[in-house]
Amino acid sequence: MKQTDIICKATTDTFLRFGVVLLALLGFAIYFVYDATVGYYKKNEVYCSYKAFAELGEQATKETNAAAWKAARESTPLLPTQQVDGRPAMQVGGVWLPLPVGCPAAASCPQETLDLQAMKTAWFQCWTAYTGRVGMPQEPGEKGMDAQTIFHQWVAAAGAFSLFALGMYFVLRTARRELALRGQEVTAAGMRFAVADIECIDLRQWGPGFKGVAYFTVKGKKVRVDGMTYGGFNKEKGEPAEQFMQAVLASYNGDIIEYEQTETPGRDAAGATGA
Repeated sequence: MKQTDIICKATTDTFLRFGVVLLALLGFAIYFVYDATVGYYKKNEVYCSYKAFAELGEQATKETNAAAWKAARESTPLLPTQQVDGRPAMQVGGVWLPLPVGCPAAASCPQETLDLQAMKTAWFQCWTAYTGRVGMPQEPGEKGMDAQTIFHQWVAAAGAFSLFALGMYFVLRTARRELALRGQEVTAAGMRFAVADIECIDLRQWGPGFKGVAYFTVKGKKVRVDGMTYGGFNKEKGEPAEQFMQAVLASYNGDIIEYEQTETPGRDAAGATGA
């Protein structure tokens, strides 16, 4: 590499920002998949079980035969289900709510429902004891999750994974690219061109106090020069992006557009300057 060459790679901060966004997208995607495969079915189990306990508590107030009550509970499931799309589902309010495969409450009533007197006087305490024993949330959701709601979680997961994949593409592209000046050849935004091909340099957003972005007009086309992403303006590292820009300007004789308050050594700061 020549002594005058200046090569700016993507900064660590750039990849850290990418990383935060990608981790968030991946986290959301995994969360959506979990709800679509496990979470919403478990929520339905809690929701349906709570309603079943409440209904049994109301029925218990009308029952007087404890033995008949116990026999009825032992012979019927807490959650009466049917197979819908290959998995157990319970109808609530005319809507089928899918439940976890192998849901115990779909096979039998829990032991907490067998005591008529307990269910008659304090069914909620029986519910609390049941949820504590099986490790189920005590508070049910406001509503059940039907098949369409679960499908929406798959759609959301697909969207999050797509954005994650798109983000990974930009990470790899950013890692491959550079902002460089090799002799009289500039590399920026994935393009290579000679300093002599630059027709105008727009510095109005350049520098650490702004966006750190400049625009080179090359043969009628605007080329984005992102100094904040490539090289950066860290004074402890010698402000690599600014070194690049100063090296380009040292060989450049065309038009420059900048704000009046922007002062660059060796150039007139009164708005736009020409060759």
